[in-house]
Amino acid sequence: MRIGLIGAGNIGRLRANAINRSNSCELAAVVDVDLQRATAVAKTSRGAAYTDYQTLLTSESVDAVVVSTPPPLHEEIVVSALENGVHVLCEKPLANTLSAARRMVEAAAGTGNKLATGFNFRYIPSFRYLRKTLDSGAIGELDHVRAIAGHVGLSEFKAEWEHDNNVVGGGALMDIGIHMIDLVRYTLGEVADVYGMATENIWKLGGSEDNGFALMRSPEGRAATLQASWSEWKGYKFQIEVYGDRGMVQASYGPMRNTLIYTDGHGRRQKKTNQYRKIAVQEKLLGWQRTIEKSFQLEMDDFARYCQDGVCGGTLADGYAGFRAVEIANAVYSSTESKRAVSLSEPF
Repeated sequence: MRIGLIGAGNIGRLRANAINRSNSCELAAVVDVDLQRATAVAKTSRGAAYTDYQTLLTSESVDAVVVSTPPPLHEEIVVSALENGVHVLCEKPLANTLSAARRMVEAAAGTGNKLATGFNFRYIPSFRYLRKTLDSGAIGELDHVRAIAGHVGLSEFKAEWEHDNNVVGGGALMDIGIHMIDLVRYTLGEVADVYGMATENIWKLGGSEDNGFALMRSPEGRAATLQASWSEWKGYKFQIEVYGDRGMVQASYGPMRNTLIYTDGHGRRQKKTNQYRKIAVQEKLLGWQRTIEKSFQLEMDDFARYCQDGVCGGTLADGYAGFRAVEIANAVYSSTESKRAVSLSEPF
């Protein structure tokens, strides 16, 4: 598939590297407001460079685009691409408002073109192991999920807009938390109700929470708890634990690890761990970017299949998953105001 990259910033460049390594995609064009930056990335594949995404969309030179711009630009670009017959993979969060995310999903349904959300953490090896273990029945029937995603806060951001509520749509929940919200829903299943609280006691940014807490309930009555934090003083933490009636499986990244505890047929407890030492050495030598690029590459291959076959598959996050993650974050904000649980919308 011929891919156009819209947005050649830090993540966009990683996306370009992943497309170039993909088995099913080629980087045909790059769009950025900075022509020099677009040209530099496009040269990696001898692609074209543009400063106007509309020129790309009407050129008929691409089959799909990857949108890697700041969130306020997502809706306009995504809807325009879909209406021009171009499939879209959009970076997280899908949009900075729930209404915009809904319009994007409705545009995909109305045009028949494919929309996917860039929840690449589904492709990180430790989280793939967690999902495979759950699906295998090794821990029995799922009972509940616990998750936390956090970092130390403002020093982690390269630009002020990255923690601006007006740009991102929220704080920790819409930043590092949006990936974990998706992983919780990907693991737990559909979410029916959310009760939560968002606080601004640390950085006091006004609308950008430094801590968000969510209690989620599935239609079957299973529970999940989640915290997203910009005051994880111990350093980066990204971990999810899934508990069944015969054991539990834990997955984390930064560092990448798994722990599996299960009971055998005689009730004896067994334990298994994965350390991913090869990946740890690779990241020490080449940086975390190589791991993320690999997850992007796997995601792009699934996205190409989705566009060609119309089947989303088991790992790729579609547009609705992106909408649901934004809806859950916004449900926490609503619950903070009302002090009540919030029921999510019916699937559409």
